[in-house]
Amino acid sequence: MKEMLRIFKALSDETRLKIVESLLDGEKCVCEIVPLTKRSQPTVSIQLAKLENLGIVKSRREGRSVYYRLADPKVRKILSKADFSKWWGIDRKEMEWYPIIDEEKCTGCGMCVAICGRGVFEFDARKNKSEVRNPYNCMVGCDNCGVYCPAEAISFPQKNRREFVQSLLKKYGIVAKARENVMLSMEGGDER
Repeated sequence: MKEMLRIFKALSDETRLKIVESLLDGEKCVCEIVPLTKRSQPTVSIQLAKLENLGIVKSRREGRSVYYRLADPKVRKILSKADFSKWWGIDRKEMEWYPIIDEEKCTGCGMCVAICGRGVFEFDARKNKSEVRNPYNCMVGCDNCGVYCPAEAISFPQKNRREFVQSLLKKYGIVAKARENVMLSMEGGDER
């Protein structure tokens, strides 16, 4: 129970959560994390230190750069259980964006499981192959699993990602929603 409280405490801060989310797909330098969080470098460094003290991340120095990675595999598991059933308030099942694995091509390397922080994939030890277990956890427009798959075994129903996402933006008025979110986040002098 104490370990779960430690993890939830670490993830309760928006900046720390953004940092952890940015590390779901692998190790990053502070210079890569800062733009992903939309926070200043000193703010990110302070929160990284807190995450390291809580045992959530580990760091290593390479020359003048410091690289961070997730230290606790339970964090990835907790975030994979998050509810991704909506995208901008729209039922995710209304959008045909999810990975498909060609079992003939799949070599069972597990790369898709390792790089996806949303719990879309699981490894089936009996078949020695990855499987799509939670297709609607997939972030609309994300095709990193297909890019990273060395066997080119992963594809998506929509062939033209940009066209597909742009059509959703228009259909659901998402650009206006994004603008509203940005303006609301700036109210009150939030550092962003």
